[in-house]
Amino acid sequence: MMHRLKLHSLAYPVTALGPGQRVVLWVTGCSLNCKHCISPELRDKNAGQWIETQRLYQHLCKLPEDLDGISLSGGEPFEQALALAKLLQLLQAARPQWNVLVFSGYPLKHLKQQENARQLLAYVDILVDGPYAYQQPGNHPLAASGNQQLHYLTPRGLTLRAACEKLPLNAANLGVGNSPQQRLIGILDPATRARLLRVWQLKPA
Repeated sequence: MMHRLKLHSLAYPVTALGPGQRVVLWVTGCSLNCKHCISPELRDKNAGQWIETQRLYQHLCKLPEDLDGISLSGGEPFEQALALAKLLQLLQAARPQWNVLVFSGYPLKHLKQQENARQLLAYVDILVDGPYAYQQPGNHPLAASGNQQLHYLTPRGLTLRAACEKLPLNAANLGVGNSPQQRLIGILDPATRARLLRVWQLKPA
């Protein structure tokens, strides 16, 4: 069976969205509509481009093998759970040293009740869950708001707890893209995001 997903963008090496140096995929489509979402352009399921999972897998295998892991964000990864599960299944065989971190607006309890979501969860080492609540300041380097939690779902995930806790708050990477949101990568509070946009003069192309 051919799987494909709606991909918005890809970046590497990224150090602001998980421990070590990572490749990050941003998928499109999200039904949650969190108020003050920092990536509203990724909520549209028609944004981005369709790509076959096999083709994306082949592209990822051309990246440096010494990357530490892959992070999935969006949008909402679990709204494309089956295609991403297939991608991670392929990567598990080709890059067994890579760990997997996923950002989701859905609570883990909800995801465990969905068959498609469980197939993706089977390959996830660390899950950051919960909708973005702009009125609750984040209190962890990988949580955008205070209600979000980190779940270490595998033994490998547990070994990364200390590294995740030691990540700096408001860390950012500068990427390539057509909008400030694409070029400014990281879990940032609104004030820091606004300041960095001014300092780096990230204006829409």
